[in-house]
Amino acid sequence: MVVLRRLAPGCLALALILYVKPYTGIRHDSTLYLVQALHVLSPVIFGRDLFFLAGSQADFTIFPQLVALVLKAVEPGPAFLVLSLLGRIAFYAASAYLVVGLFPTRWRWPAIFALVIMPTGYGAFSIFSYAEPFFTARPASEALSLFALGLLVRNRTWTSILVFALAGALHPLQGLAAVIVGWCWLVQGDRRWLWSLWLTVPITLLAWLKVGPLEGLFRSIDTEWREMIIGLSDQVYLGKWTPRDWCIVLTDVYLLTLLAVQGSTGGKAARLAKATLWAVAVGLACSAILSDLLQLVLPTGLQLWRVLWVAHWLAVASAPLLIWESWKDPRRGTIPALLLLSIALIGTSIPHSTLPWAVLGLIPLHIAWAYLAGKVSGGVRKLLVVGVVAAMLIAVIRYELKALDVFAMLEHNLELMRLDVVMLSYPLVLAILVVAATFSFRHANRLGQTLLGALSLIAVAGSVTAWDSRSPWTQVQESATGANVFGYDVPENATVFWYASEASPLGPWLVLRRANYFSPFQLSGQMFNRDTPFIGRELQIQIDPVMIQAEICDFVTRSDSRAVPCRVSKPGLESLCTGHGGLQPPDYFVLPFDQREHVRGQWKVRHPGTGEVLLTQYLYKCNDWSPGLKEADSTGRG
Repeated sequence: MVVLRRLAPGCLALALILYVKPYTGIRHDSTLYLVQALHVLSPVIFGRDLFFLAGSQADFTIFPQLVALVLKAVEPGPAFLVLSLLGRIAFYAASAYLVVGLFPTRWRWPAIFALVIMPTGYGAFSIFSYAEPFFTARPASEALSLFALGLLVRNRTWTSILVFALAGALHPLQGLAAVIVGWCWLVQGDRRWLWSLWLTVPITLLAWLKVGPLEGLFRSIDTEWREMIIGLSDQVYLGKWTPRDWCIVLTDVYLLTLLAVQGSTGGKAARLAKATLWAVAVGLACSAILSDLLQLVLPTGLQLWRVLWVAHWLAVASAPLLIWESWKDPRRGTIPALLLLSIALIGTSIPHSTLPWAVLGLIPLHIAWAYLAGKVSGGVRKLLVVGVVAAMLIAVIRYELKALDVFAMLEHNLELMRLDVVMLSYPLVLAILVVAATFSFRHANRLGQTLLGALSLIAVAGSVTAWDSRSPWTQVQESATGANVFGYDVPENATVFWYASEASPLGPWLVLRRANYFSPFQLSGQMFNRDTPFIGRELQIQIDPVMIQAEICDFVTRSDSRAVPCRVSKPGLESLCTGHGGLQPPDYFVLPFDQREHVRGQWKVRHPGTGEVLLTQYLYKCNDWSPGLKEADSTGRG
């Protein structure tokens, strides 16, 4: 019984960690880490892929080699599911280790729960977040970085440096961001660490000698290359960020500033806040000058603004302490605490739902309140309280209504959207539930606490069971990896164009285990290699006639289920399969349309639970549509 009572907070946190962000399969950047590992295992097959033709970001990390070792024994579907779960647990375990080193005992659990329930996004366009719910190198590198910071605040400096090095080996960008924070911490404690800046001398010399990727330190991105980067990856340039993005940055900086001035109350947390603020200044300044202004290749690729992930982590973790300290301050009253709560909830925004620019009014009001409090009447105070509470409730309602709209667009299909997760995931809703559970536990007798502890264990079991929330199509794709689903052997040296309504290269990479002809995903490393976007542009032109017609067919089919079966025109397919200039077309292509001729194979995709046919995919060979086309074993990519 004692064990159950002690386990209750940890079990509740673990249940929320798994419940709030369920696993949805190999998607987003997870697909890139999959193909990097497959390239290690089958370099001949995947060396033809655009992602590797001009070199890739995989050249700067050991992560693909580690994943490849796993894939030798386990198929990607179950491997990525388990590794994603382990990465999530490792991240929050490392977070807890750092939290224990930073905060007083009574604020450790609130900090951990805040990290679980608050939004994790940072940077531009709601693209980036820490503790991602899919498998990449980032959560692993972030976990090691947090662990290294935890060692650093415990004065285990040299051990932390070794862990930082390992974090950088897994994901250089996330690891480097944390290193900048760690360096600022060390300089605060001992100015002699400034001597480490002499390391820039040999780095500059190697860059001048054009050694490896360091030569990019003096090489500029030309205008045409920059325009292509902006077309797909404009988030790397601070000048392209929106006011909304900067409001989130402002919120984090403001919370860290409040933490930094906590003095003796903040302790090590206050010192780390100061270090993080300096790191944010360094990271943003270097990005603005070296990347946006000077257009240098290496600084653009390093994306030093990623220090914001550590800033966001610390701002979120410190929010409960800051709000409570403000609440109990008799000189200021409850209004500053409510303002701070609304700043944290609205400013650390959920993508495409809340209105973070409201902090442009809330933060100045919170700053000015110390000077206004004595001049504000009781009626105005009540009105202000009602206004702040209304703003938070409006944000909740706006979020929930948007969630219901999306669910309706998906035809209320729970297999495509976990409505329960989305509706409960809003930070204010989860915070109320956690506070209610904590209040009930603290005011219950021993039997009640034991029952609540047992319920928390049941919650963990339930969240583990429901954690795998892959859609039927994703489950089918991941279970069919390497299988001959079309009943036709596609040569190993072939490139395959696979049309999908949701752009993804998983068809060729995961199902067929072949090189993909073109997908926007393959351009993710375009700021590292100049040739990649230029080859990609030509390949995009090659597939455009088919893409446009296929997208129209998809739209018609979704709009009217009674519509006549749609197909791509024969001239469109002949264009796809005809070489233009020095560019070779794909060897094979896959469409969800029966073209009624030259079908090499078909795959009826069935629901893994009901057996119902979800869709049918058709395999075609390009030289059936363009007789003059060379065979796959003699073609190049141009």
